[in-house]
Amino acid sequence: MPWCTRSEIREVSNQAQKIHDDVRHGQLLIHAHAHDGHPTVAVGTYLHRGGKSVYLHGEDHLRQVADTFDSPAEALMAFEKFHAAEMRPGPAPLTDTERAAIAARSVFDVTTAKSEPSRPEREIVPVYLADAGDHDALLDTFLDAHGEFEKWRTIPIESAC
Repeated sequence: MPWCTRSEIREVSNQAQKIHDDVRHGQLLIHAHAHDGHPTVAVGTYLHRGGKSVYLHGEDHLRQVADTFDSPAEALMAFEKFHAAEMRPGPAPLTDTERAAIAARSVFDVTTAKSEPSRPEREIVPVYLADAGDHDALLDTFLDAHGEFEKWRTIPIESAC
């Protein structure tokens, strides 16, 4: 949007963020979406009392309300009129920017962060208790019991021939 001033760009971005937050927090229910050439378009309804239905145009920081309707039926009929062939139910798949934002937020989200030990403590167990995938414990137990690993053969030489 090179024709916009800095303050206009901030205003458009703030509106786009509000729309994104409304969808994310369940205040704006997206009924359908479609790909209109390059940008994604969608139709949805605000769930609060007296909520309007909106026609959304664009993605990420360029998403904006292009039109408003009094009822979801009216909005869906208008949306279908222009995007019947490309129309898909529900919200559009996340964009790369939205996925990156979710990943960045999850780093700082203490509810999803789980503290894991940096290294699991080594535990020596008897061979008969070792799991099939616990090769280190099996080898350690064997070496503790038989210090000369190289001299042991698994099968007799006569039977190998």
